[in-house]
Amino acid sequence: MSAENELKQKPVDVVAVAERARALAPKMAAAPRDRKDAVLRGMAARLKSRAEQIVSANTEDIADAQKSGVAENLLKRLRFDSAKLESRIRSLEKIAALPDPVGEVIRRDRLSNGLIAARVRVPLGVILMIYEARPHVSINAGAFCMKSGNACILRGGSEARRCNALIGRLWGDSLEEAGLPRDAIQTISGTHAEIRDLLQLDRYIDLVIPRGGKGLIEAVARESRIPVIKHYAGVCHVYVDDTADADMAVDIIVDSKCLMPSVCNALETVLVSRANREALVKVVAALQRRGVLVKGCESTRAACPGVEPAGREDWTTEYLDMIVAVRVVEDIEAAIEHINSYGSHHTDSIVTEDPLAAEAFQSRVDSAVVLANASTMFCDGESLGMGAEIGISTDKLHARGPMGLNELTGYKFVITGKGQVMGSPAGQIDS
Repeated sequence: MSAENELKQKPVDVVAVAERARALAPKMAAAPRDRKDAVLRGMAARLKSRAEQIVSANTEDIADAQKSGVAENLLKRLRFDSAKLESRIRSLEKIAALPDPVGEVIRRDRLSNGLIAARVRVPLGVILMIYEARPHVSINAGAFCMKSGNACILRGGSEARRCNALIGRLWGDSLEEAGLPRDAIQTISGTHAEIRDLLQLDRYIDLVIPRGGKGLIEAVARESRIPVIKHYAGVCHVYVDDTADADMAVDIIVDSKCLMPSVCNALETVLVSRANREALVKVVAALQRRGVLVKGCESTRAACPGVEPAGREDWTTEYLDMIVAVRVVEDIEAAIEHINSYGSHHTDSIVTEDPLAAEAFQSRVDSAVVLANASTMFCDGESLGMGAEIGISTDKLHARGPMGLNELTGYKFVITGKGQVMGSPAGQIDS
């Protein structure tokens, strides 16, 4: 059978996929660290040796996506060149070097009745990833799910079908070589109807993580009977306080907007204190020099030439492009109110020389990641010592912000006694 025929959509028995994952979850939970790390290092070696083939598969995926009229920002996320592949190889090596979270004692207490109660970190079980474009997710998600002792099902978008299928085969080979079941990481395609069926299988699957546009995430959250951790839009802000150094503000804002404008933690709205006109003028000019289209409020347009009008809708827009909205606000109180009202609770930063202002901003802005005097690009698992991240959660329950190994585990109570019974005074805790 030709490679092209293999790529044609085949029916997916989603129940069989989920049953396999559930059956393998206990084996993965008990897998020793050395075998899991061997999988990661074996996968890194395979990615190196098959780099040309992976990039070629991605190039073919991109060509098909362009013919199909896929949006430019999605094409950017689909692109998986040799530099991005090398970055994932380094991430696998970093994840292999991280401690194994499974079995970690989070807390241990000796109770007054003599019982020893410990909270011990355990895998979640079976994790389903549903994502668009982003072939690197097939690497990150497989690595994090496997090392945290979970079985996983990876359902990438059809626009990356060649690259994802190849990465899936390499995961299987790496697992098998290390003596672990190759189906512990299953990479599937599946029609929308089949994925809807998969989302009903809460008896097999413990968690769903969707990665993609707002429409995908809302559809998964609406259809799923399985708990969902959402990675919603990144309407991210940098607020320039009245005490901020203008040159520092320029550096942070240009990095936050221009380094990787299509990622979810890229800057979308700049807020500037009315008292810091110098910073406003310098920031807008610096962004324009780098080709950023600046849309601004009336005060911004009055102070800076070449700024287009911004409307209310711009304060809630995730551009994912070289476009930014700029608004002048009265003070830090107005900035915090704006962010909490219009933002997506993802990543927000303040530039200030006042430590009290930084403390107020970081304590009162209701976002997953809140920075002071640093670029929003640092909302990043690799920068935070996690090796990479499986995604950036905007939820508040279980996981928030960049998700790594620990965020793919829960805990159980492990209680040890010496014959205590509840019906005896000796077995009761003092009230």
